[in-house]
Amino acid sequence: MCGIIGYVGKEDAVPVLLRGLKSLEYRGYDSSGIAVHNGANLSVTKRAGRLANLENALAERPIHGHCGIGHTRWATHGLATDTNAHPFVSSYGKFAVVHNGIISNYLAIAAFLRERGVSLLSDTDSEVVAHLIDYYYTGDVLAALCRAVSEIRGSFALGVISVFEPNTLYGVRKNSPLIVGKGDKSFSLCSDVSAISDLCDEYCPLENDEIVKVDSSDITLYDFSGEERPLSFLPTEDDHAQERKLGEDRMLAEIRETPLCLLSDYESFSDEDLGEILGREYRDILILGCGSAYHAGLIFQAAMREWLGIHVRGEIASEYLIRRDDADAHTLVIAVSQSGETADTLLAINKAKRAGATVLSVCNVRASSLVRLSDCAIITKCGRECAVAATKSYVSQAYDLLLLCLKYAEIWGKMSNKESCALREELAALPDKISEILREESYISLVAERAKDADAIFYLGRNADYCAAREASLKLKEVSYLFSEAYPSGELKHGTLALMDRGIYGVIVATDPSLVEKNASTLAEITCRGASSVVVTLRSLASEFRADYVIALPDTRPLLSSLISAVPLQLFAYFVAKARGCDVDKPRNLAKSVTVE
Repeated sequence: MCGIIGYVGKEDAVPVLLRGLKSLEYRGYDSSGIAVHNGANLSVTKRAGRLANLENALAERPIHGHCGIGHTRWATHGLATDTNAHPFVSSYGKFAVVHNGIISNYLAIAAFLRERGVSLLSDTDSEVVAHLIDYYYTGDVLAALCRAVSEIRGSFALGVISVFEPNTLYGVRKNSPLIVGKGDKSFSLCSDVSAISDLCDEYCPLENDEIVKVDSSDITLYDFSGEERPLSFLPTEDDHAQERKLGEDRMLAEIRETPLCLLSDYESFSDEDLGEILGREYRDILILGCGSAYHAGLIFQAAMREWLGIHVRGEIASEYLIRRDDADAHTLVIAVSQSGETADTLLAINKAKRAGATVLSVCNVRASSLVRLSDCAIITKCGRECAVAATKSYVSQAYDLLLLCLKYAEIWGKMSNKESCALREELAALPDKISEILREESYISLVAERAKDADAIFYLGRNADYCAAREASLKLKEVSYLFSEAYPSGELKHGTLALMDRGIYGVIVATDPSLVEKNASTLAEITCRGASSVVVTLRSLASEFRADYVIALPDTRPLLSSLISAVPLQLFAYFVAKARGCDVDKPRNLAKSVTVE
């Protein structure tokens, strides 16, 4: 899930590439590098570590040119070293390549190249691409690319420049995202349109098995056999993300943007296209996702069961991929993804579509592969989310899925008009209630400071609160590196209670008035064994719990409360991580968009 960028135009390419890499660093920050055509040959600078290391190297030894490529790496093959950083250059500096994805047959290609006298210097799968293109070059760069990509297996988006075509940039797409954009006298390539939105007025997402040739005056699209294809551009969308305050982490800024995101979602939720999709009769409804997106799907699953009495299957996309397919033409698959480029989710959707299923997606990126694959899409209105940990996007996904649930109820008459209107009013009120919670940041920070040295933190909940607990535990692990797990509260006695002791924290999510007694018993079971306790509950229930810390939320209906409880739990994870000295925006070993299996 690396980030790649390319530029050709009138400006010096280096500052443009660095700005783009800064926007793409959420996709990986193990190393970064750029290559530019300097008018005579290819100049390459690359460094392990954060982008600042590359910027410092370029400040010491500047390079210049009007055509170049850049890369920010999330390591999959080989350690995070200068040698393993992209771009990779072929023998005698003829071709430079950046790559996002995984080359599954790189060992065979490497053996093929070594037999022909090629020396490979890195431990990566990506280096073979530059040498393979070079090997097949006989005077036509496009032909060499077509020949090379026909032999590569796996997922890849490539950016390629060569000494043979000084002001020409090539992009290649196979199962990894790639966008081509055009602006005033400049053209660009990128993994994510947000990184080139200041450069282009229009953009075109490449489809699988496409090669784009970009020079200083034109863009031409080809398939892998070299046949020309038509290009269709879309207008660049505005980025609705708010400006951060000086010194404010992206994660915190994005948590604080949640009320505005929900307000935008509620006002712009389009159900015009949903009527035909939801009006079909299905024998099976399946919701798919990974990580936080999967947890948002679990809230939809609970809402369909509790509100409408309809069973929905929730599946982790990677697990669905390895199971016998039971989808068919009578299956509705709802796929959830922030980026719309999550590899496991895309593969799962393709599997379901081959079986004849209808696909509805919930996604934050209109230009994504997932949206293009879907029969219908709901676009969340989060703007760009750059912190690795999903915060505002998770709440927005769950919010839109609840609106989808109400739309389904309306179409099929599963709920009275009075109840539907009441739920819509409650949903409309959630942005204000979350704004109230955000005013309690100082108290949540205090609780987090006390918990920062915990040996482990266990999250407990029942029904939809268990869904919230699972997401909260994931957030804490992602950004603080504390050991954490989530369990249904009723399962505490079946093994997990053995772990309760001094140094352990139990966080109980308890927002359902009908479960107060059960949740109070859970609290007693952990505190009597010496564990510290935090309860997240509604204000009207707060007096029922004798915990070390109680985080009280504005009252709302059960199940809807799982959306507002997400925000203090995200803040708790954020402040624990900050207290432990962690980089909350760029947690170790993780990247924002998981575009490889």
